[in-house]
Amino acid sequence: MRIEVGEVTVLKTYNPSAIAAPFGHYDHGVEAVNVSRLLHISGQVGVDPDGGVPETVKAQIERVWLNIEAVLADAQMSAGNIVRTITYMLDAAHVPALAAARRRHLGADHKAASTTIVVAGLVRPEWKVEIDAVAVA
Repeated sequence: MRIEVGEVTVLKTYNPSAIAAPFGHYDHGVEAVNVSRLLHISGQVGVDPDGGVPETVKAQIERVWLNIEAVLADAQMSAGNIVRTITYMLDAAHVPALAAARRRHLGADHKAASTTIVVAGLVRPEWKVEIDAVAVA
């Protein structure tokens, strides 16, 4: 798949037939071409702008994506510029909620490379999920 911005190809995706197809809403490889900006987004957690932390994992996942989108907007980018995410979560049982939010925020046609890791804990005990991202423009 090639993603175009105007007349310029900026992302090429790779899902070779020599390996199993992706297990979810991601591509095995994403190549950024013809880009001039590379944005690394620090791990975002489910903390509201006022410092509050939603109680449910689903609400925290949504807040994480809203925080990522706020950083992207500040850089004059959108979720369509994301080429990679790494997700850290406490419980694999919440992967379906994570996958649904990812699909909703990235869009059905944009996947990005992805890694999800189940961890024993994050820096603060009330945090349930953390996602960092890389975007290009």
